[in-house]
Amino acid sequence: MAYWQGLVTGAAVTIAAVTLIAAAKPQKFGTIDVERINVREPDGTLRLVIASKGRFPGAFYKGEEIARPDRAFAAGMLFMNDEGTENGGLIWAGKKDGDKVNAGASLTFDRYENDQTVQIVQTDNGSRDSAALIISDRGAESMFTKADGKAAIRPDASKGAGRLFVGKSRDKASVVMLQDASGKPRLMLKVAPDGGAAIDFLDDTGKVVKSIGPAG
Repeated sequence: MAYWQGLVTGAAVTIAAVTLIAAAKPQKFGTIDVERINVREPDGTLRLVIASKGRFPGAFYKGEEIARPDRAFAAGMLFMNDEGTENGGLIWAGKKDGDKVNAGASLTFDRYENDQTVQIVQTDNGSRDSAALIISDRGAESMFTKADGKAAIRPDASKGAGRLFVGKSRDKASVVMLQDASGKPRLMLKVAPDGGAAIDFLDDTGKVVKSIGPAG
């Protein structure tokens, strides 16, 4: 019995060794069908998730996942920093319900332990669409916390403020909008679809206090 046990044990060790050696070598595949891929550092730190809509993750703080049901509408990629905390992502979605289109894509770059400061976004609802580069302010404080020993998003986390919008608005105008530190538009450069152009200066209530047109 001991002899056979020795053979079985030896075979198991050999198979395990061969498996480990094979796993350490680069593998080549023609096609891979998966619902989710987790890319990790050698120490296990999660750095990238590529996922279908059905397997898209929540947010991550120092390697711990935080549920985000609001993210269940799109497929994409989620990027984590050296500490396993989310710091950007790329998502896309698109479908048609009856006559209504609901589509879009977003590439974001986050501030450390906070939300996005740079976003490239496109939205489309069929009759109207927009595409823009958006720059935002985010505080230096972390948007994450530990509640009852679990990672969570702080309910009082700052929502940030938009500072710059460059793109095409839903009314098909070309727009450059500059905002103050509270996110209020203060300067607007706009070219309408018919070619009408203007530079508008706004007060803190959004009222145009001065407008410069082609005539000066």
